[in-house]
Amino acid sequence: MLAAARIDKGPDNIGKQVNSDIELKCLLHHRSCNEVIWTRQELTGSTAVLYAANDMLQSYGGRYSVNVSPQRECTLYIRRLEFSDAGTFTCVDAVPGASPQLRKSASITVAGM
Repeated sequence: MLAAARIDKGPDNIGKQVNSDIELKCLLHHRSCNEVIWTRQELTGSTAVLYAANDMLQSYGGRYSVNVSPQRECTLYIRRLEFSDAGTFTCVDAVPGASPQLRKSASITVAGM
């Protein structure tokens, strides 16, 4: 039987300058990072899966990465922000059969210098 699912900490809305670095944290209760999916919804409305099953699927030229801590924190790092990085980033608890599927989202805005 699965323990009660919850995301203890999700990403926060962030506004940063172009070329800045950011981190978006996702901490799961009784889950590991291999049960997390990170997605990115662009301003155009299209959605890309960035990370799933401990695998970085979209790295945007090596600027996106996920760090997994022993405390079940799955942190998405974005280096050298570009204007095109603006959008909504979502951490999803992707345990098969879990209902409802839990998610936390944050909007990223990028300003010029």
